[in-house]
Amino acid sequence: GVPAAHFPFCSFIILPFGRVCFGHTENNTIECTITSINVMNTRRLSIIAAVIILVAIFALYYHSGQGTKATIKIGQMSGLTGVGSNIGVEERNGALLAVEEINAAGGISGMHLELISEDTPPFDAKKGASVAQKLIAIDHVAAIVGPQWDEQGEIMATISAQQKVPVVSQNVSTDIESEIGSPYFFETWPDDEVGIRAVLKYAQLRGWNRIAIVQPANFSFWLFTSNLFEKDAPEYGITVVAKQMGTDFGNADYRTLISKVKSAQPDAFFGTYENLECVFLKQAREQGMSIPLLSTDSALNIKAIEDCGNELQDRLYFSTLNRDNGFEQFASRYEARFGQKPLVSSAATSYNAVLVLADVMKKLVASGQEINRENIRAGLVTEKFEGGVSTRTIQFNEKGFVITGPDTFEMQTVKDEKFVKAE
Repeated sequence: GVPAAHFPFCSFIILPFGRVCFGHTENNTIECTITSINVMNTRRLSIIAAVIILVAIFALYYHSGQGTKATIKIGQMSGLTGVGSNIGVEERNGALLAVEEINAAGGISGMHLELISEDTPPFDAKKGASVAQKLIAIDHVAAIVGPQWDEQGEIMATISAQQKVPVVSQNVSTDIESEIGSPYFFETWPDDEVGIRAVLKYAQLRGWNRIAIVQPANFSFWLFTSNLFEKDAPEYGITVVAKQMGTDFGNADYRTLISKVKSAQPDAFFGTYENLECVFLKQAREQGMSIPLLSTDSALNIKAIEDCGNELQDRLYFSTLNRDNGFEQFASRYEARFGQKPLVSSAATSYNAVLVLADVMKKLVASGQEINRENIRAGLVTEKFEGGVSTRTIQFNEKGFVITGPDTFEMQTVKDEKFVKAE
């Protein structure tokens, strides 16, 4: 009458006193009959039977435990198609690399991480909300890494608070905090204002004291970085002599915007152009303005090098994550796994997001606490992780944003069609 499935290693069992049990396939039970076995063998058979039963019980225990504690699911959201997909794919890869390395090292006290990655284009709000609900309600993820950019970030900040799910974004600005606050929303992307200050300091050292802001759009990251630049410029003795903001970041014609700032005679431009630096600099040169272009980490893209490496040389200067703090080692492991080095910094911040979540989970296990969404959130609040890429120490402020030291960013430029550290 014992279910046969409980004994996966044998088709029959010999029990003490000559009783032999056979698996019955029709009703999935073990049936026993009396056989004539020499009494002298009873003791030996009893020992064998006991060993077999112990092995079967261990197998039952092992298999039953696999489904409940062997895997911890983490969601991942970034744009894998459409605008920004070159960035989103690398963010997915950074998170995947972290998961694979953690699992190879033994996981979370023997439990493996599983990454469930979903495509969430940055400007598709409806899909972002739908994907989030799937990850939370159907996949039952413990936490989510993502999303990419502020538009999806605002959505996820709201959902994280409503559903009480910890979210660690790899690529949103601190600007979303002005729109929505959530005790469940965190981010590993460094404070953009620290990067803007690095740009201003570099401009000050080069004597570029009159700067014109020219941006392709008047919203989102373009507006946010422009406001930061304008706010902090006076501290560095820099005057914003003109400011022109376009209405469509997809419009590749900046000639009207450039002509409006030309009369102010700036020493340099500031803008974030999302793969359109070549177009902007060419159109500026055509109007007789061969001055430097200052930018943010958004300028770090291989397409610009391929399209106009000569045009960029000694004209493009931008702040990006410091390559001295473990980035190159991370990039080498990334290249070994995916065939090329990461081209965007958020591949590293996505990697960091998984590392931080894993560290919180390990601490929960060590303290005897359950790995669940609420405990992960509480752990993130007090987390201080040493060993992040570029941002060595990852610790969150009261708003959930990573505390960013001045050495987190460095300035880069283009030399001989390569991105190099600016002197």
